[in-house]
Amino acid sequence: MQDNKEALYIKEMEDVCFHEEPWSIDAVKSALQREDIFYKILYDEAETPMGYFIAAASFEEAELYRIAVIPKKRGIGYGKKLMNCFLKSCPQKTERIFLEVKESNTAAVRLYESFGFKLTGRRKKYYGIEDALNYMLILDDKNG
Repeated sequence: MQDNKEALYIKEMEDVCFHEEPWSIDAVKSALQREDIFYKILYDEAETPMGYFIAAASFEEAELYRIAVIPKKRGIGYGKKLMNCFLKSCPQKTERIFLEVKESNTAAVRLYESFGFKLTGRRKKYYGIEDALNYMLILDDKNG
């Protein structure tokens, strides 16, 4: 079953990318079965999974739940490639995209801001001792 294989790939990447708090295999499988979820796994030339995103969309809003590139493939443009893929995968009616990120994840913050996401708020100590930063992107024209 392709979905099960993809869930296992995502779980493996969760473990290395979010080692402090990875989603369980059950959480990954449950997410992939939801009707509002869309996702993509990015593979290298050898068909090895090296990054992914998981997002949800309803009505005019989308939320990026997870986006990650495995450590050995970071810093060479795959994050931007995944973000572009995510934005193109959003339903046509999407007007706003939301996400949150650990305050210390400066690489992710730079990536989001480079795509036009604006800081909208902060959740104090959302990640234990660390704040979460809330971002939003308003899509003016999906066709542009």
